[in-house]
Amino acid sequence: MRIARLSAYQVAVPLRRKIKHASFSRSESQSIIVRCELDDGTTGWGESVPREYVTGESVLSVFSQYEMLNAQSPLSSSWNTLPELHSLLQQWKLPELKEAPPEYVKRGCFGNAARCAIELSLLDAATRAMQTSLSAIFTHLDSAQELLQPQKSVRYSAVLTSMRPIKQYSLAALYRLTGFQHCKVKVGLPGSDDRALLKRIRSIMGRKMDLRVDANEAWTREILDRKTEQLASFRISAIEQPVRHTDITSLKNINRLQQIPVMLDESLCSMDDAETAISEGYCNYFNLRISKLGGLIPTLLIAQRARQAGFKYQLGCQVGETGILSAAGRHFAAAVCEIAFLEGSFDRYLLTENIINEEISFGRGGLAPALSGPGLGITVNEERLRLQTRKQLQLIS
Repeated sequence: MRIARLSAYQVAVPLRRKIKHASFSRSESQSIIVRCELDDGTTGWGESVPREYVTGESVLSVFSQYEMLNAQSPLSSSWNTLPELHSLLQQWKLPELKEAPPEYVKRGCFGNAARCAIELSLLDAATRAMQTSLSAIFTHLDSAQELLQPQKSVRYSAVLTSMRPIKQYSLAALYRLTGFQHCKVKVGLPGSDDRALLKRIRSIMGRKMDLRVDANEAWTREILDRKTEQLASFRISAIEQPVRHTDITSLKNINRLQQIPVMLDESLCSMDDAETAISEGYCNYFNLRISKLGGLIPTLLIAQRARQAGFKYQLGCQVGETGILSAAGRHFAAAVCEIAFLEGSFDRYLLTENIINEEISFGRGGLAPALSGPGLGITVNEERLRLQTRKQLQLIS
């Protein structure tokens, strides 16, 4: 098998409501969609959601890297088996951009969104051609077999973003009534009283709900210590990304000192970040997100490294991702063991219109079935894709 055509699309995804947190707010999301067609006519799809404040990437930088792709790169090679395809993906490197932000290049995460969309499209196409589920790729990664534990269904976490208090409290009550077991609450917005918010939400959701908070880089280490004392009585399971990445050294050895476990997100975007976090004791949890880590395979390898080091991990998602990334996350979640918390598949609850034909959003209580093959187990509605496309680029033809 060989790639016959590879096309990229910049897609604007309108959201049903504005999503706000301490680092950003948005009413639409920009996705990169990649279509991969093999020489036998099989088509696969991939997606990524570049965020400048996460990996330093933008839609512009992703397209700039794509424009530099060399026809003689490993992507143009042929393969016959999934292990051969995995080897090809390991050899493949994206071209470097002169204008790439040095700090993200140094951390090894610039280009991850660009890589993710291509990797997913190629894996989807290859497993479709072989009439097998995309999850089959995991069974060919010998070093990660200890992580595999197939499940028939998964359970997603609820999320409470910043919104008017009455809506927040109503949604908290709905999550409890519909059987959710985990919930993440966005905190750290200017002028908000995080303690009062958590007190009210805990009273609505009850003692059995597992609550964690996400500060999205809004605090300093001093504020974190103060907040920990204020929030401890609400039985918070984790505090996600409390400080800016530029202040990450302030968290040294916090995994042994902090009363409430710390989770890294914006500071966990590559294997280099993972190794640094482990050696310096910056956290207790990793927030794994497929787009920011460069695809399914790098995400699995970082989960493996976390487990080896005794760190825990959740599988997160990018706000505004379409059903393509939702499906990829579902395959990961249904195949990998010991995921502490699971986020994603918000499709019909957040997008005004999806680009896939299937309905794969989570259901009551956050429950959702594993997806069956071939490939990702979803189909893209190319007419909807065309209507939402802002820019298109032919990479290989």
